[in-house]
Amino acid sequence: MSRRKFAFLVCLLLLAPLAALAQQQDPSTFTDVAEWTIPRAQWAEYEAFNKKNVQPIFEKLLADGTIISWGAYTTMVHQEDRETHGSWFEATSIANLEKALAELIKIPNPIVNGTGIKHHDLLLRSPTRRSRAGAGSNGYLWVSSSQVQPGKGQDWRELFDKYTKPIYDELVANGTISAYWLQVEYVHTDNPGLRYVVNLAPNADAIDKVRAAFDAAAQKRGADANRGIGQSFADVTVAGAHRDYAARVISYGQK
Repeated sequence: MSRRKFAFLVCLLLLAPLAALAQQQDPSTFTDVAEWTIPRAQWAEYEAFNKKNVQPIFEKLLADGTIISWGAYTTMVHQEDRETHGSWFEATSIANLEKALAELIKIPNPIVNGTGIKHHDLLLRSPTRRSRAGAGSNGYLWVSSSQVQPGKGQDWRELFDKYTKPIYDELVANGTISAYWLQVEYVHTDNPGLRYVVNLAPNADAIDKVRAAFDAAAQKRGADANRGIGQSFADVTVAGAHRDYAARVISYGQK
């Protein structure tokens, strides 16, 4: 064998593991989140408008493949001057998000132009996610956010993939939850180190089952291992920056 052929084969062998890793990586998806602060007296009117006028558009966009998931929700734990309602739609490209948004803005919503209304948007990227196709109502959205220290993003991701992701994968596979996402801001409006772990539960009972699954995994590992894992996460995140957000999902659909 010539030196040139030998060098070529060596290169192929070195590149093969990288190619296999690339094939295993999840393709990113993108999510547009719109959150609103609505005066309490208008909650019912706002929700009724969205169910009648916005939900049919989401359902059409999901059916034709423009988006792969959508949902509308209300905040469970209210805070002063914070969001009371929100919605999301997810696509495999920014172009499809824009197509969906172009359809949504055709419907003028008189409620959101009223006095006392506040609004903000998020554009998120999901480097990994899992979901079960279907639709539902009266679900629950749980968002856990952590702030990763500068330069520690890959370390945090490796910990997530090893200790958190397998449990969520199993919960989607057995139907306990409808979906989960790991999300980061694609357009940074907050600290770039923020990581959001989101799960969508079809009912309140599923929330308890999620906690039970993580408790069971911790019990199986044992106290010493759990302390080590907890310290590993602490070593790559900002102390005191963790936050949770919980919402009741009025309706949702996904592929």
